[in-house]
Amino acid sequence: MYGFSKRERGAVSVFLVIILVPCMLVASIFVDVGRVYLSKSMAESAADMALNSLMTHYDADLNDWYGMVASCQNIDEFYDASIKCYKNALKSQNLSKDEMNTLVGEFSAMIGADSKASDYLRVTDDGDDSTTIKAVDGANLANATMLKSQIVDFMKYRAPIAITETAIDKIKNKSIPGIDDVLKSDENKPLVEKKQDYCKADEKLMRDSYNTYKYLFDNYSNGNPQPSNSLLTGTRDAMQTAREQYRELNKLMITNLYNTSGLVVFNRAQVPLNQYNYTKSSIKCYKAKYDGKTYYVNCHSRKDDDTYYIDGTELTKQFDDISKKIKAFDKAKNDFTNAVNNSISYSSGVTNDIQYWKHATDAYSVTVSGSDDYRTNLNKKADEMIKSYCALNAMMQCTPGNDLPDGYDTTYKSYKKQVEDRQTKYLTAGVTNGSDSYLVLVNRLESISSNNIYNIEATSLTLSDRSTIFVNRIADISTNLIEKRNTLQHYSDVLNIAINGDSSKDIESLETLKHDAADYAQKLNDWSNQADGTDSDLAEGDRDEIAGIKASEAAGNITEQSIIDLENRLKNIKSQIDSMIAAIDSFKYGDQKVKDISTYDQFKNAGSAVIAESEINKRTTNAELSSYADSTFSSLFSPQGTGTEGLASVNSNDDHNLLLDVAGSKTVAIPGVYQFWQEQFSSASEDEIKKYDDEKGKATDSQEKTKENAKNRKNPHEDADDIAREIDTINKTFGNTTFFNSFVSLLKNLTGGNFESIRDNLYLSTYIMEMLSYSTIDNEGRYDILKDQGFDVSTLTKENMDDKYNSVNDKWNSDEYKDYFNKSLTNKRLCKENNAAYGCELEYILYGHENNNENINDAYGQIYEIRYVLNLISAFEHFWNKGSETGKAIGAIALAISTATSGIVPIVAIKAVLIALITVFETANDMNRLEAGFSVELYKTDAKMWQVSLDFGEGTEIGDKSISSMLNAIQTKFGNFTNSCENGLRYSDYLCIFIVCGMQSDIGESMTLRCADVIQANMRKITKDSGYKLENSKTYFELDSKLKVDPLLITLPLYSDYTDLYDSSSTDWCTYNIKTIRGY
Repeated sequence: MYGFSKRERGAVSVFLVIILVPCMLVASIFVDVGRVYLSKSMAESAADMALNSLMTHYDADLNDWYGMVASCQNIDEFYDASIKCYKNALKSQNLSKDEMNTLVGEFSAMIGADSKASDYLRVTDDGDDSTTIKAVDGANLANATMLKSQIVDFMKYRAPIAITETAIDKIKNKSIPGIDDVLKSDENKPLVEKKQDYCKADEKLMRDSYNTYKYLFDNYSNGNPQPSNSLLTGTRDAMQTAREQYRELNKLMITNLYNTSGLVVFNRAQVPLNQYNYTKSSIKCYKAKYDGKTYYVNCHSRKDDDTYYIDGTELTKQFDDISKKIKAFDKAKNDFTNAVNNSISYSSGVTNDIQYWKHATDAYSVTVSGSDDYRTNLNKKADEMIKSYCALNAMMQCTPGNDLPDGYDTTYKSYKKQVEDRQTKYLTAGVTNGSDSYLVLVNRLESISSNNIYNIEATSLTLSDRSTIFVNRIADISTNLIEKRNTLQHYSDVLNIAINGDSSKDIESLETLKHDAADYAQKLNDWSNQADGTDSDLAEGDRDEIAGIKASEAAGNITEQSIIDLENRLKNIKSQIDSMIAAIDSFKYGDQKVKDISTYDQFKNAGSAVIAESEINKRTTNAELSSYADSTFSSLFSPQGTGTEGLASVNSNDDHNLLLDVAGSKTVAIPGVYQFWQEQFSSASEDEIKKYDDEKGKATDSQEKTKENAKNRKNPHEDADDIAREIDTINKTFGNTTFFNSFVSLLKNLTGGNFESIRDNLYLSTYIMEMLSYSTIDNEGRYDILKDQGFDVSTLTKENMDDKYNSVNDKWNSDEYKDYFNKSLTNKRLCKENNAAYGCELEYILYGHENNNENINDAYGQIYEIRYVLNLISAFEHFWNKGSETGKAIGAIALAISTATSGIVPIVAIKAVLIALITVFETANDMNRLEAGFSVELYKTDAKMWQVSLDFGEGTEIGDKSISSMLNAIQTKFGNFTNSCENGLRYSDYLCIFIVCGMQSDIGESMTLRCADVIQANMRKITKDSGYKLENSKTYFELDSKLKVDPLLITLPLYSDYTDLYDSSSTDWCTYNIKTIRGY
């Protein structure tokens, strides 16, 4: 037992040996981990040192001129040196000889010349690119936040002092007269606007009413003929008469005209027995001349002694010829008679004479022999018979010769008698014989044709009244209908313009008039409500005036309902007139309007739509033709009917009655508003109205020109450089429709002592005002110098200001420190040598145009708008009803013009025009004072503060009571200005307020960036470096490094057998990142 226990005595030692190595391993791990954490602290210190060394390269010029601290423009060139410094600081290493020489001797002895330092931390960066230095993104002075932060830091101790010299302090302490009135202006402004709206509505209603009344009265009520229902009934009666007349015209055209063209007076064949006078011509020839022609016949012989003998052979031939000619004549006569009588029969009183004539003519005009018709053939045969007769007579006058036929003399006498009997009976005019059909026929045709030759021509045919010519009736109907239609159309057009308006005649529609009336009532109500809800002296006066208006205003008689009543009446009248016009237009014969048919050809062409010549030719009796005329007329004419049947009806009720004779109407009701217009406007003078319009137009033109000149000023620093908008990419500009309210709101915040919310913006605004220039800086600066020298600045005027200012130019342009008037907060002179856009910088910050003139004009324009509103409120307060000289003049002029124009131009409208006129000139005068460097009253609490009024300085006569007289008086005052106010606001004060307002709004960032644009432009000028950019002025830098601490103990061979306890290849635990940001 004992021996066995002896062998167990080394257990503790063995146990200690077993656990010693793990314990040492754990201890080594703690040591190495501790080295890692120790190195982090050292790395952070090294990073601080490296970044601080980097930031020693700051922009001294930027700091000197604008109080900002930022890197130099080429800071990136120093990044590598700072990284090297950083890396060196991470290592323990020997000092260089130069470093050794700087240390104290004791430290040198202790270290020894040959001793070496050991780097127990063994910190290394993880690769060549594991350590970087760069500027923080956006951390430069081209960033609005960075720039504002630098400016606020710069102004913390300077702003409280600088602010005491700005408009902000004046407003805060209420040292400006009228500030309380301005604070109420956001309430009075809408009151004045409502009042102006009412005045415009009143004038528009009265003027539009007058124009409508004047046009309607001159062109309708007072028209010729006067429009009344008799105009309609007269037109309807004329149409009724025309319809019956057309019925007659239609019948006459069928019976007399339609198919009778070419008819001529009929004359029977007439040939005298001596038609041909033959004389001896040659041996065997007789000759005769007739109708310019020479006829020859061989019928005799002649001996040498010139004795002519009857030639028997020739005589026999002549007997045969005359016999044939007699028979041919008889046949032609009978053929002619039969042709007519077989074609048409005649019954007196039954057969229509003209159509009988027409049919007979057609019958005997048929070709029967060659190219000859019956009548021509008859005439020819008669002529040939007489010709043969004359030849026989000539032959028988010769000496009887040999070989004459037996009984030749008896035969001759027989033929002679036959021919002479026929000539006497049939070829002589006027012969009648009731038993001879030929003579009956030709006598009838001669009688009918001669009696009716003028009845087959439209130009000579008379109607049943035996006096009116056919074509004249057609023309008269056309003319009458056209005249009536033109009259009706004229009145319809007049009513159309009265109802619907005509801009070329300055006539508004009744719909617009209704709107005018409703708008008038609404504007009066709006003004009344605004006055009731406003607590001010101005509102109190308005409430009294409104009460008087509601009790007596003329325009109150013109209501929307009264216009509706007039509109309904005019529309009813127009509908009646238009119905009658439509009736005239639908009054047709065939497819033609009756009014458009003025000639027979037009009448016939229209009738041809139904009437056919072939149909007329089928009818010869009066009854047949009359029936055909009636049937065709029924088809051709529209509307059909008798009397007034089918024609337009006429409504005789008052609400449709055409009569609008306001002065003379006693029986027909007239719309009330038209009656009121007559009473109100009947005595109105067009000359007075035109005079008012002309004078108002001239005043408005002068007003607009003055306004434009006040807003658009000549830039006194035209040689200044335009600033390029490089940094400001947002480009939001100051000013909108509500900037006046923003202006007043800021004043309320300042007077209320609410600075906490706007402190930084005040600092930034004050910095901009003190460090940069503006348009009037030269005039304001020299004004301040004069005042500082004890000069009485109240004596400054437009005439003497230039001389006075020029007298202190040397002091203004001085570079000496003691001359602080032209210095910035860094004591640098503000001038064109140091400021690229000298005299235009603040304006650029506000408006951002890359053109100095545009920025300055915008600044003056917005100051003008504020001054105009404040002056307008003051004008309404002091010149509307109060007892100022200007107010009295305005009231007298308004009363005179309104009376002269019979109230067409209301008093309130004239007063509003005159107040707006004087306000424009006063505001323009204010702008002149501001440009001169003078102060201008923020709000004019007294009429005597108005330099262009009749109350300022010496009195001015206005002459006659007219707008032009007032304009002349104002322009006389406007010709000069003085420095009559010391405790007001100057041009720069307005810009200061604008900048504060802008910085508090959504354009603040854009304005801050434009401030950077200005500083950048100036630094380029100062440093003569055109590539200077605030974007390169860095304010924050970042060092980013990845480091590794090499293990010291746990990598010893002693622990090589314990790798199962840890991963010897892992470096996560000894590798880490260092990220340090440092800035100015």
